This record gives sequence, structure tokens and C-alpha cells, in this order.
Amino acid sequence: MDTKRPIILPQNHRVTFLIVEYYHRKNYHLHNEIVVNEVRQRYWITGLRALVRKVANACVACRIRVARPVPPKMGDLPKERLSPHTQPFTFTGVDCFGPFEVAVGRRHEKRWGVLFTCLTTRAVHLEIAVTLSTDSFLCVLKAFVARRGVPRCILSDNGTNFRGASRVLKEHIERISTSAVEQQYPTLEFKFNPFSSPHMGGVWERLVRSTKSILSEILPKAGLKEEVLRGAFADVEQILNSRPLTYVSLESAESEALTPNNFLKSSSNGLRESGLLEQSGPQLAKEYRVASQIADRFWKRWLREYLPTITRRTKWFQPQLKPIAVGDVVIIVDDAAKRNTWPKVRVIDVHRGKDGQVRSAVVRTVDGLVTRPTVKLAVLNLESNPPHEDAGELRGGECCGAGLIAAPRQ
Repeated sequence: MDTKRPIILPQNHRVTFLIVEYYHRKNYHLHNEIVVNEVRQRYWITGLRALVRKVANACVACRIRVARPVPPKMGDLPKERLSPHTQPFTFTGVDCFGPFEVAVGRRHEKRWGVLFTCLTTRAVHLEIAVTLSTDSFLCVLKAFVARRGVPRCILSDNGTNFRGASRVLKEHIERISTSAVEQQYPTLEFKFNPFSSPHMGGVWERLVRSTKSILSEILPKAGLKEEVLRGAFADVEQILNSRPLTYVSLESAESEALTPNNFLKSSSNGLRESGLLEQSGPQLAKEYRVASQIADRFWKRWLREYLPTITRRTKWFQPQLKPIAVGDVVIIVDDAAKRNTWPKVRVIDVHRGKDGQVRSAVVRTVDGLVTRPTVKLAVLNLESNPPHEDAGELRGGECCGAGLIAAPRQ
């Protein structure tokens, strides 16, 4: 009977919206055509498909299900990676990896690797840490500084050992700081990426992967001793510092690719040249004058051959049409959790890059304020609900957990 003489309803009435919403929830938020077919069996509504789309767009559960983070336009490289004619490791990135189980007497202990990489020349320095504590990292940092010099800036993620080392060094520097000391010894600065943003540390994450790949091939499967691990780290460091940064030409036997060893040891493979020590007198002085120009020659090649290859954008070409703003309701993407358990939060503040793009945001969670990158935040746009939606029901939906739907008012 309803199919033969359906009930005619106006499109913009509140009762019509609630009826369509009932069928939308009854069919578990499935395809809109299913809802259209079910409603059409009993009611005649002009513009039914448009109304069904409005109901689906107003559904909080559907928004959470289809919400996707919109990454901003890929930013320019930081100045730390574009600083030619500087000493290697002036600008350094650091990360920890492991653990490795080593045999100490009759017991087994864990050791971690600490990777330092020059952000400009991509050189690598590896150290062994006994633990992941702040004190252990400070000992590793002291050994690194003794061999490579004091870096001007260290970039890292938000590891507690890195945070603790930054706090301890800052306290020591403030206690002994004077104007004369600051002029002679520049202050070591730590910079931290936002939480849960490994893509911002890709310059060292990729080298950690290469290090693990090489170690998996050369380390024994059992009975590993610490001195063997230390020697393996030295081998891996030599291999990584010999990797080509530029295109290897096969047409000329004399041409060779630019490698980190060119800046560390003045040769692509790290081998010492013996011809220089065989010279004497004026010829030796001439050779030394030539040697003093080698570094400038490498930096010119760095500017001409390597720099254009790292400034290319391979993805994220377009800026966000509507960047995340203060007051937006977003869900935090957590790859380790199910989608319907992602927390729903509100944006309190945004951080913009030099190009004006929103790179990270401060959100309020049940545990307080946290900072997350925009690639981990999916905007729900709850303020765009159609006028049919009851304001009280919308506020209830904002307060409920992710994936839950607020019950309508009785």
C-alpha cells in the first residue's frame, strides 16, 4: 500500500530529516543508495538523494569513518641542510636504534646504537650506548664531541634521553655562561620534532634503516661480544660514509661521485693519498697549497650536483585549501590503534612554518595539551552540519568518544 500510495514529505522539514536519519542508522551507515531504496518504499521526498547525502555528511560516525588527514604542501628544506662551507657535523641529527644482545661473561646484556648524521654532508658517526638513559646519552655525546667537534645544533625526536640531555646541558651552560665564553664556544642548541612525526626526521631514519640492513648481514646470530659490535659499527660507518651522494658516471674513469668521505677524509673512499708524503721542499709546499683548495672544490660540487637533488618535491605539491584552525574538532590518527578508538579532540593552537603552512597543532586531550603534526590530524568539520541537525544533539556528539553517536533527544 505504501509503495502504491507513498507518504509525501517536504524535503526541508525536520521530521523528514529524522526519518531519513533513522533509515541511515538502521542500515549501519552503509551506502547512500541503500537508504534511498529503503525510504522510497514508503515515502515520496523530492530531492531524496541530496537529503540522504546531507544526513550522511551530518553523521558524526560517518565523518570519523571517512576522515583523512590532509598534509600541507611540502615545506622548504631547513637551513641546517643548506649550510655549505661549514665543518661536518656542525648541524647534526641523532637517533637511537636497537637493542643488540651482547655476551658479557656468562650473562647477556643489551646495547643500543646511537647514530649521528651531518645534516649538510650526510656523514655518519656511530656510537654504542649501554642504556637509553640521559646519563648514557651524555656519555655518548661526549665521545662524539671529542671526535667530531661541538655541533651548533642537534635535531632529534622527543626521546626522553634527548630531552633530558638538552635540559642538563642547558642548566650547565647557564651556570658557567659569560659573554666571553659564549663568544668563544657557541651554545649547543637542541631542536625537537613534534611527537609522532617520523617523516620530519627522515634524514636520519633512512640512515638507521641502512645501518640495520648492513648489521643484519655481518653480525653473528648468537654469542655477540661488545668488542665485535664496536668493530661492526666502525665498518658500517665507513661503508655509509663511502656511499655516493651524486650520480656515478660510467663514461669517464677519472670522474667519481661525491661522498661524505670527501668532506671527512678528502677522498671518496676514505683512503689516504701516499704521494703527498713523498714530496719535499718547494714541491711539498705546492702540494699543500693544492690540498688547501680541495675542500672548496668539494663544496662547489656539493652546490652544483647534490643540492638540486634534495630540493625537489616528490609529493604534497598543493597547499591545504582549508588549513587546520583554532577551534576545529579533529581526531588523532594512531596507526597502532583501531580507527573507532582514535580520540576526538579540539585544536587549541596551530604552528605555522616559514611558508605560512600549518605544520603542527596543539590539541587538548584528557591528559592535557599535546602537539601533533597535521599529517596525524583529520578534521571532522562539525560546524558544517545542516540546519536540520539539532544543536543539542551535535554538542552531545562532540563529547562522546570516537566512533560513538550521541542519542537523540527524547
